[in-house]
Amino acid sequence: MSLVLPRSDRHADHVFDVVRGGFRDEGNDVVARSWSRCLNEYRLHPDRPLKVPVVDAHSLEARLAKMADVVDCARYEMTTLYQQLADGETAVVLTDTDGVILHMVTSSEFAAEVEPMGLRAGAVWSENAAGTNGMGTAAEERRAVRVVGEEHYNDALRSLTCVGVPIEHGLQENVDLVR
Repeated sequence: MSLVLPRSDRHADHVFDVVRGGFRDEGNDVVARSWSRCLNEYRLHPDRPLKVPVVDAHSLEARLAKMADVVDCARYEMTTLYQQLADGETAVVLTDTDGVILHMVTSSEFAAEVEPMGLRAGAVWSENAAGTNGMGTAAEERRAVRVVGEEHYNDALRSLTCVGVPIEHGLQENVDLVR
């Protein structure tokens, strides 16, 4: 089954058709499973305005302190990956297990473009908060996930392509690294 939606169709209608019509679970239909969770478990609506929650400054500082070793190790690797990608419209993002963005490497221009979508430090990108997305769905599925354009649950994210990869830190909890 193809989840690619022609731009002329209504995204929400396509999501509802896929979820309500059932889908064959062939073990690789990550997006359809995520859409089902978003609609049936989290009660999210795919074409409502996206309002990604943001933790307060104190909570973000506490999360950064808890994951300080991981964030310190990741900074260099994230910067290196961003430089290797050599694309000003790319972000390399580190979240904690709750989907809270702890650190992000990107251009100032792209940061300004995606900030209204909620892509910034402290924003919560768990699947139950933001719908199908690279960070949240990778954490939920506990495996690498790619979410391209209209595969995002929320219509507002159709311009993005996201890849999420859960990583493990040997001494602490899992964290997610996303580009």
